[in-house]
Amino acid sequence: MLAALLGGAALTLAVERLFSRRGLEAGPARDVDLRRGLDLPNADRWLLPAGPAVALGGVALAMVVIPFGPGLIGRDLGVGLFYVIVVVDFVVLGLALAGWGANTPDAVEACYRIVAQLVAYVVPLGLAYVGVVMMARSLSTVAVVEAQRDLWFVVLQPTGFLLYLVTGLMQSYRAPFLEPFAGSIGGGVLGAAGGWSGLLWRVALAGVLLVVAAVGAVLYLGGPSGPWLPGWAWMLAKTYALMALMLGLGRCVRPFSTAGMLALSWKVLIPAGLVNVLLVGGLILLGVGPRA
Repeated sequence: MLAALLGGAALTLAVERLFSRRGLEAGPARDVDLRRGLDLPNADRWLLPAGPAVALGGVALAMVVIPFGPGLIGRDLGVGLFYVIVVVDFVVLGLALAGWGANTPDAVEACYRIVAQLVAYVVPLGLAYVGVVMMARSLSTVAVVEAQRDLWFVVLQPTGFLLYLVTGLMQSYRAPFLEPFAGSIGGGVLGAAGGWSGLLWRVALAGVLLVVAAVGAVLYLGGPSGPWLPGWAWMLAKTYALMALMLGLGRCVRPFSTAGMLALSWKVLIPAGLVNVLLVGGLILLGVGPRA
């Protein structure tokens, strides 16, 4: 899984280059100096280095339950989707640990923004999952893919799909939701990273975008299912197509402040998520969707 994560992260960075005029401008880790470490005299010697390791570990654990083809899955858990929601947010924990451990005003300010962004996306993201779980009648990622053999859920739940795109950009810290790494606070947590820790952050933040896109492909695009090509080819194609769509849409919208993200969540995303759940419930009552 680690090798798959590293390879996928490299491809993800390549995709991000297509949406940038200079190097890695589309990604939050674009300004990290990989050539040398930073001397932070007041930094916590345990928390600061633990941050990127925890974030990278969360991304690697999330990949365990993502099906990349028949038999190409680390473990098919009965609560796979719930597991993904939990372990992906280790990235948030890692960013918070590193920000607090750096013990600089900018990094600590970034911690508060990171937590506020988590509050903004976690409820609507959960609602985007709920509609899929209702229709698939399972939390297993494999069962969700099998439930879409006849019709992808993006057709039955377009509102849920759009909701997932927006919250996925928030969860992966891509434009227009880059406020925790804004220049006004010196890049936040990443402004206090360099050398090997900067490299780990680059891989972890590329990895979380990869996981978000792959999970979106499983939830709404049928995962590795498709004609003619092998399952892994369909899964990679859907994952990177979804990633390109997310990055392209994100760059068409002006950046959101932390307050703007919270307002968007409570005024638009959460109501849209509740409407989607009600619509899915209506479809189930009408007998639309996969049969039990």
